[in-house]
Amino acid sequence: MSDQFPLPLLQAISDWQRGGDAKQNKARGKKLKEACASLPDKYRACSLCCFRQIALPKGGVWDLIGEDRLPEKISSWTLDIEVAKSFKGGVPPEGQGYQGVILCLRPPPTSVIINLSGLYRDPAFMAALEGTKSAITGYPDGAGRYGNGQSEVVLEIPTVTQQDIYSIGGHSSPFELLVDEAAKLAYGPSATQEQREALLLSAEHVRSEAGPKWLSSEATQRVVEKMKPHAQRLGEIKREQERHK
Repeated sequence: MSDQFPLPLLQAISDWQRGGDAKQNKARGKKLKEACASLPDKYRACSLCCFRQIALPKGGVWDLIGEDRLPEKISSWTLDIEVAKSFKGGVPPEGQGYQGVILCLRPPPTSVIINLSGLYRDPAFMAALEGTKSAITGYPDGAGRYGNGQSEVVLEIPTVTQQDIYSIGGHSSPFELLVDEAAKLAYGPSATQEQREALLLSAEHVRSEAGPKWLSSEATQRVVEKMKPHAQRLGEIKREQERHK
């Protein structure tokens, strides 16, 4: 067994990667922080931008955009934007009351619990993990399943702000409806079925552009600026209601 990477540390890392409900994650985050505290600084540092996808209820959007704050905690971030975009299936489905948001920040040095992405690239750590995996409870569902596949960095961030918003998830109309509207613009309201089908066929190569999408950072900032006055007003109404309770 490695002195630098003892079993309790490896167990805490694997447990964190297994995931769980909010209560489990809070407890596992605390244990992970305690277990990683004695590691050399090189494992608890990250100079790159980190991304995190979250699904916010309407109230969370108001807090983040209108009041410019959102409480955070010990949580998983990633160095790979594509991992953040695809997390939990990507953009949250329409009609469920959630707004998908991707956050981006360069973590303050004191906020890094463990840079798992860097740790998994360390041969000494991998040797310790391989030699101890039979003693790690739940290893196949934790470290054995995820490894470095998510380019993960675990951070403890007290709050995030509007400035940390990198992308907002959106939904366009279904592809066929967009093509139908395009046919009306191209051929007029009396566009024939043949004309619609021809346009549909010619536009097939851009089908993937319809449906759920993460907006570009530029488009996201335009949306945030438009939302800000409405979110601020809703926040003021919310605070007024709380004062009169």
